[in-house]
Amino acid sequence: MNMYHSEAYRTAFLSYIRKGTPIKLSRKEAAETDFYVWRTQQDSKVRGAHRIHDGRIFSWVSPPPTGHPGQDFNCRCQAIPYIPGETEFAYHDITTDLASTGERWSDTDFVRHYYFGGGGAVDLREIGHLYEIVEQYAWNDKVEGAFRRLAGQIADKARTAKSSAFTLTVNNFYDFGSVQFSHGDGSVKGVFNGLAEKQGKIIKISGTTDFEFSDEFKDPLGYDIEVGGTPYFIEGSWSANFSAEVSVEKNRSNYFDPNT
Repeated sequence: MNMYHSEAYRTAFLSYIRKGTPIKLSRKEAAETDFYVWRTQQDSKVRGAHRIHDGRIFSWVSPPPTGHPGQDFNCRCQAIPYIPGETEFAYHDITTDLASTGERWSDTDFVRHYYFGGGGAVDLREIGHLYEIVEQYAWNDKVEGAFRRLAGQIADKARTAKSSAFTLTVNNFYDFGSVQFSHGDGSVKGVFNGLAEKQGKIIKISGTTDFEFSDEFKDPLGYDIEVGGTPYFIEGSWSANFSAEVSVEKNRSNYFDPNT
């Protein structure tokens, strides 16, 4: 039985949610600690704010702004008791300031630059889209967000790495039309440089990923035809630190690349 499926833990957790009674169970009863790992259901029903919490460690006495798992209406997230060296976790912390330096562009601005910008490249920060692009990529792409998938890819790479230092490169196209129609599909390339240390049944992983966004605006009508303007590139970059402790055995882990 998994530790978070124990009857003692479920009973104590419900009491905490309903009455605020502190959870104080013995390790034997529920392997409980003062901390837990937030785990979502990884489907389309998960709130965006909760996806950001997925895989992070929180304290029972210091909840995140959303409250603990299960406190929001219809929240199906789980609080997994955190035991160092046993409980898996994995999360990315964005280290780049994503604040804009210019006013946010509309579709009209993209078209105007196509006709009058002389082909000059534009930066996501300058056009006010960096934060939204990062948010869409990291937590809202497809079902679980690219950060969650990347965590599995990094974990698999760490399991097979021949030395403690290793590198992982990813490069793919993503739909950013929800940020602004003019973006459509854009490419995001990431290079992760990290360290892995095996400790018993757990691999500790730490490192940094540098991301680069690139797209080309070349046809305001969307038909890939020449209409008199000058195509231009849209670029942006950001970095994120990664921390994780994952199971050495892939078939026992919550973090792995299902495509390998």
